[in-house]
Amino acid sequence: MLAILAAATLGVTALPFTVNFSPSMPTGIYRTAPAAGALVRDDVIVVCPPVAAAEFARLRGYLGPGPCAPGTASLLKFVAAVSGDVVTASPAGIRVNGRPLRNSAAFATDVRGRPLPHVPPRSYRLASGRLWLYAPFPRSWDSRYFGPVRERDVRARAFLVLPIGDGAYVSRYGWGT
Repeated sequence: MLAILAAATLGVTALPFTVNFSPSMPTGIYRTAPAAGALVRDDVIVVCPPVAAAEFARLRGYLGPGPCAPGTASLLKFVAAVSGDVVTASPAGIRVNGRPLRNSAAFATDVRGRPLPHVPPRSYRLASGRLWLYAPFPRSWDSRYFGPVRERDVRARAFLVLPIGDGAYVSRYGWGT
């Protein structure tokens, strides 16, 4: 197991594992698999963010180096909404098909007080091939800040196999058991 942890931490991509140390999602080792078949709400995925969002995050130090354009790390997130779903953004947070997502209100500034972009408050019906990303951590860098992502930018599905720390299971509605 130490070899898997070391390889995943060093960015070895030949192994079907990734390690998450971000508080955005449960910390631990995830097994990754091709994202074959239709993605559904609550799938955990490894995805490249939109290029403009990735560049912004790289410049701010939110994302480190990695395989996504423009040379940034990928994101590990839940699929909160899929094609045809209605996502409503408001100052109170995000709703998917009328159901609120816990801790989903966008912050106006980051922890250093710098302004953050966010999707305009309104309802969005996701187009074909689009996904809305979410993590229940209040300061998660997800679709509330940059909007939907392209399904073709999904690199893999991910499955938590070895929790590190509290290892709590997460559902899209918040921390669970």
